[in-house]
Amino acid sequence: MRLYKGVAIAGLSMLMGFSAQTWARDTWYIGATSYESTINNNTIHDRERVQTCTPLVGCTSSIVARDYRGRFDTDRHPAINVGFINRDGWRTEFEYREGDFGIKSPESKEDFIESRRVMASFWRDFKFSDSAFGYYVGMGLGVGQLRQGPADDEFIMAQAGTGLTYAVTRNVTLDLGYRVFAGEPDIVLEDNNRALDMDYRGNSFNFGVRYYLY
Repeated sequence: MRLYKGVAIAGLSMLMGFSAQTWARDTWYIGATSYESTINNNTIHDRERVQTCTPLVGCTSSIVARDYRGRFDTDRHPAINVGFINRDGWRTEFEYREGDFGIKSPESKEDFIESRRVMASFWRDFKFSDSAFGYYVGMGLGVGQLRQGPADDEFIMAQAGTGLTYAVTRNVTLDLGYRVFAGEPDIVLEDNNRALDMDYRGNSFNFGVRYYLY
């Protein structure tokens, strides 16, 4: 029983050590981030229209189907962001990033798949009292695009995340974070001759820097 009381008191003391970050005034910031992202393995349905021509007979078209387990490499890619934070620690952030994910499945027609996204995220920053260290939590919505060769698709996506921060100076903050992301179900990359059906879910680790425009 004493052990439980001790744990409860320690946890309460830790929570009391957290407080909403306070800034001198509401301000904008700009930032840059490096992400290491992974798309979850998933089953890919690849349908391609192939035309076969025979002399004196003519041309016929048929659908070549490839269903395989998509396995993706971890990709390191940059992002740029701009945001606004109020003096209570609420942040609104807009971010653009893109990457190329290598495909390790030999059945794939292409060696990689391109990813682009624009996200609007909402974060709440906290800090340890009287310390340069802090943390944040939040989530976001945005638009993503996947492309493989000429086939592509745009879709709605969401993310949630958390991270640790360190205020180097009044204007400069470092950010070490984690994100999980997911696109809408049944993403289909299409062109005139091909349709690629896949899921877009995964996670990212990131390291970034923000500069506050005081």
